Amino acid sequence: MTLIPPIDYHAIIQFTAVKGVFKMDSNRKTAIIVGVLFIIATVFLFIGEAFYGPILESPDYLEIAYPNRIRAILGVLMEFACVLAIPLIPIVLYPVLRKYNEALALGYFGFRFLEAVLFVLVQINTLSLISASQNYLGSAGTAASYWQNAGSAAQSWNLWAFYFYIFFFTIGALLFYSALYQSRLVPRFLSIWGLIAAALLLAGTTLEIVEAFSGIPAGMRELGYAAPIAVNEMVLALWLIVKGFNPTALAAAEEQEQEKALVGLA
Repeated sequence: MTLIPPIDYHAIIQFTAVKGVFKMDSNRKTAIIVGVLFIIATVFLFIGEAFYGPILESPDYLEIAYPNRIRAILGVLMEFACVLAIPLIPIVLYPVLRKYNEALALGYFGFRFLEAVLFVLVQINTLSLISASQNYLGSAGTAASYWQNAGSAAQSWNLWAFYFYIFFFTIGALLFYSALYQSRLVPRFLSIWGLIAAALLLAGTTLEIVEAFSGIPAGMRELGYAAPIAVNEMVLALWLIVKGFNPTALAAAEEQEQEKALVGLA
């Protein structure tokens, strides 16, 4: 009869402890990467908008877009950096967040993926305004009116696509900050701030759709409901880069994993 040697639980605990040290280093790198990705996603969005916004969002965009196409294209290409950062954030975070709430981690990835896809479509459609401007400048009469209508249609599509983009972003943000709140990976004031800011952005965009802010300048409106989440993401990014995840929360998750491993071996 074959004898089964006794399980050396002390050796297992030592192994998992050493393994935990490597995981702590990995978690620190994850926090830094996520912080950098948040900065890329936010900063390049504003820089790109500063480049092409005065051209492609101008009432006279058909007259000025094609002559200023290099600046406009450069701005759009800068924003494409966001497309890489947006889905990478939940992908890099998933191994950490799933230990606390896998459903929220998967939901966050799903909505950020949809956000990235819609972002690409909006940017491609934005570039089409340059072609509309080129054709408009080279035509006259009925043909010019056609390109005016085509440009208006593209702008209208972009506006409604942007509203859906905000919807995907805010739902993803609510899932993300809910996961952070539950896990305590960062100070809870950051999580609560993020939850309130995401809800404010969703409410403000909804009121924008029904034209509830018709008497308020656009810049002031956006400052009121969009700035809080943008500032929150930058503060969160700096916190992750400088401080990283809460070691107590990480240790608690590691202990739970070790207990599960021991129960499975018993």
